[in-house]
Amino acid sequence: MKKVYLASGWFNPNQERRVKEAEEVLRGLGFDVFSPREHQHPQYEYMSNEWRKATFKSDVDHVDWCDFIFAVYDEEDSGTMWEIGYTYGKFGKEKPIIIYHETDGLVNLMISDSLTAYLKNMEDVKKYDFVNFPEIPYEGEIV
Repeated sequence: MKKVYLASGWFNPNQERRVKEAEEVLRGLGFDVFSPREHQHPQYEYMSNEWRKATFKSDVDHVDWCDFIFAVYDEEDSGTMWEIGYTYGKFGKEKPIIIYHETDGLVNLMISDSLTAYLKNMEDVKKYDFVNFPEIPYEGEIV
C-alpha cells in the first residue's frame, strides 16, 4: 500500500471541503493517507510550544515517510507551499509531487517546475497512474 502525505489548508469551508474530499478519494484508491488535519495532537494545548513542536516534527517525519505528496493548491496555504518545497529540496524528482488545483488561477513557477503531475479534478485523480507517476506538466501562465 502506497503512503501519501496530503498537504492542504483546512482553514475555511472551501479548503475543508477539498481536503476531506481528497482524503476520501485517496483512501478509496487504497492509499495509506497521512492528513495533518487529522493529527492535531489533542494532548497539547492548541498552538502551545509543545503542540507546535509535536506538529512540526510529525509533519516533517510524515513527508519523509510517504511515497508521494498530494498537495491541494487551491487558496494557497503557506504550510502546503513549505511542504512542497521541503519535499522537492530533499528528494528532488525521486518523490513524486502531485498538485491538485481545482480552481482557476496562476501557479507559482517554483510549484509548476517541481511538480510531477498537475490534476484539475477528482476524476483525473481517480484515473491517474499512481504506479508509474507519469509527468503531467502545468501548461498555464505562471507567477
